[in-house]
Amino acid sequence: MAETVPPEFDRFISRKQAAGDRHRPERPLAAGDTEQPIFANAVEAAELIGAAAKRAVGLYRPSRRTEAVWVKGESQLVVGLTGFEVTTGDGLLTVVVPVRCDQTGRARVSVTFVTGTDKHPAGVYAATHRRPQGPAMIIETWGENLVAYAWQCLLGLVAGVAGAVGKDNRGNILVPAEMTVNADGITVVPMARHRFAGSTGLTTTIRPRT
Repeated sequence: MAETVPPEFDRFISRKQAAGDRHRPERPLAAGDTEQPIFANAVEAAELIGAAAKRAVGLYRPSRRTEAVWVKGESQLVVGLTGFEVTTGDGLLTVVVPVRCDQTGRARVSVTFVTGTDKHPAGVYAATHRRPQGPAMIIETWGENLVAYAWQCLLGLVAGVAGAVGKDNRGNILVPAEMTVNADGITVVPMARHRFAGSTGLTTTIRPRT
């Protein structure tokens, strides 16, 4: 996870704060401490996944690109970096990825994740099928890649939301401790990472052999 937060996530948290919700910690958190849960509805989640998608394909600087081209042998697939759709249910989150190729034209591939819920939290764990839903020609060649892409985008979403909330007392951005999903949207719990992650301030001493 890159130690910077896309500006879209900062703006998202700023809007939450401007609406009257306190979503930035009053002081840096200690290791293992959690902050208020952050909620994003399906529309907000779709917009933020678009920001995460650019990170997923390696675009860490501002870019106007809206598509990426995947190449596998003689096959090519154009994958959208915008135009995502997100739908949610009780413990279910579906990411719809826009794609296109010469054989099918524009198409959409759906990847559904089973996640934790308010009553049955599961950290940042999610499960899905190996094959997503979409045109058979695309799924045969690119199915597993598209599942991985959707998962990376979802991870980028929850990491971006948590990171935009603030930093811990060692200067590291917060990380997601938990995501839960219901019919209204997705909720992320930000946490200060434990001492074994990030910059600890510890130094390593190498002793000469005797």
